[in-house]
Amino acid sequence: MPLNTVSDMQLDTYQELFKDFFVFKRKNGILEVRMHTENNEAKWSKELHRALPQLFPIIGADRKNEVIILTGTGDFWLREFDKESWAEIEKNNKTFRKENYDWEYLDAHKLCENLLWNIDVPIISAINGPGFHTEFPLLCDITLCSDTTKFFEGHLEVGLVPGDGQFLVFQKLLGLKRANWYMYTAESFDANQALEWGVVNEVVPKEKLIDRAWEMAEKMMKLDRVTRRVTAAVARRYWKRIFTDDFSHHVTSEMYAMMTSEIKNHGHGDQDLPEIFDDLKK
Repeated sequence: MPLNTVSDMQLDTYQELFKDFFVFKRKNGILEVRMHTENNEAKWSKELHRALPQLFPIIGADRKNEVIILTGTGDFWLREFDKESWAEIEKNNKTFRKENYDWEYLDAHKLCENLLWNIDVPIISAINGPGFHTEFPLLCDITLCSDTTKFFEGHLEVGLVPGDGQFLVFQKLLGLKRANWYMYTAESFDANQALEWGVVNEVVPKEKLIDRAWEMAEKMMKLDRVTRRVTAAVARRYWKRIFTDDFSHHVTSEMYAMMTSEIKNHGHGDQDLPEIFDDLKK
């Protein structure tokens, strides 16, 4: 008697499951995933921090998804921390120590790891504006960004070790000395600099960004299915090697410092983020 197989979760199911965090659009095998908070610019809540690594294996397992576009809502990729969301974890030392592993250490690992290891098709990111946590869109096979985009590494500026993957990605894409500069100074660099330095593939006027991402995705869909999928695996192998060797050390270093410094009671230092974003808007 043959064994039954377990069906992959379908779009209508995960669309409903993740509706508070993502808007989905699929056409001819291309899946667009757009981050949002109440259909406005996405806020970095602990729930979104959990939802992203949960989502990646699900959309990767859905064999109807052949190319994925990842983007954000509005003028910012991620504009602010959701202070209320993180407050329960960070209200006191005891709670912080108890909750840190699940909500920060484990989720930080799986955010990047699940994108790299659990999606077997090409991923195009379309960074729609300035913001933080650009490490995972920069890990995508093709990265487009709007002409309004600015990049920065702000961890040290707010008292944190730069360990969630942003600095590791910058080290590879910017080069070691330039990455160190932007990490220690928390200065931003703009879209044209990112293009010149090989951080992104293309800079697009903001109003044309998603159309350009779809154009690229449609071109990919003309490739043979197996060739397209295996090519994505080859393209991602280099990042997998880097993250296997170094990523956990980076995350663990950030978590250790959080446990031993005063930053653990200060909401990731988000009281200083508005000043950084003022610079991004200049």
